[in-house]
Amino acid sequence: MGGGWKMTIRMDVDKYGKSFIEIAKVRNDRKIGRFKLNPRYAKELGELLIDYAKALEAEGIQGGEEEE
Repeated sequence: MGGGWKMTIRMDVDKYGKSFIEIAKVRNDRKIGRFKLNPRYAKELGELLIDYAKALEAEGIQGGEEEE
């Protein structure tokens, strides 16, 4: 995500008192593309992201840079 986009990840509680993890794209302090994740899947998501990053590193692709 380049060009001023950021990703935020935070814990929140909905109006019914259930916890969730919100993942959102943010630009100019506006949340766009929100996704609510059940906390029981957070560990699995984290492990998958780490595995994906390791695979990209093994291929020689560096994260955090725009590829065009």
